[in-house]
Amino acid sequence: MLDAAIPSLPAPHALTGRSAAVLRCIRDPALTLAVWLRASPRGLRAVADALAARAPFSMAVEERPGPATARVTAGLPGSTACGRTRLAADIASLAALFAEIAGTVRVRIRLDAIRGPACRLFHADHVGLRLLCTYTGPGTEWVPDHAVDRPALGDNARAITRHSAIRRLPRFAVGLLKGEAFPGNAGRGIVHRSPPVQGTPRLLLCIDEPGRF
Repeated sequence: MLDAAIPSLPAPHALTGRSAAVLRCIRDPALTLAVWLRASPRGLRAVADALAARAPFSMAVEERPGPATARVTAGLPGSTACGRTRLAADIASLAALFAEIAGTVRVRIRLDAIRGPACRLFHADHVGLRLLCTYTGPGTEWVPDHAVDRPALGDNARAITRHSAIRRLPRFAVGLLKGEAFPGNAGRGIVHRSPPVQGTPRLLLCIDEPGRF
């Protein structure tokens, strides 16, 4: 239900679209979230599910988009050459797009296979821009500004003033999140968290500017 509701939510600081061009809109000072609602990339569903079943593991590399992608995908557990090629092509494309939008040459790519919630507390990241894409499992949850009491972040019961406003990024959607460190965005970083799931494996891609951990 959360996945289907995302386009209907009136949040002036969030923008969704059916093409990758929507991600470039994140530089608008009014926006803190841009979401590309894309279809399942061809051939990736089964590959991603097989990798998620190997959870937990984490691969992280900081380099130019092409070499970083190659190093992240080369060591994936139990992945066929064909599967690695398909996944690498998608990650490389997203990393190149992120680098263009962020205005950086190097990126930090992290691919995590997770069981259970990675971060159950709603929070805003202390980064400039961050790209998230869930290949398998429930996507990242986020909350519009009008439903957040920022001074109470760290206590979900107090910080989220309208729990019905919580939204979840669909599988394969690409979210570009603006954090607290983006110029002029202090105090407005998009509030989000990992979905509160137990035992359901997730395969999550995170792309950051260099130097972020």
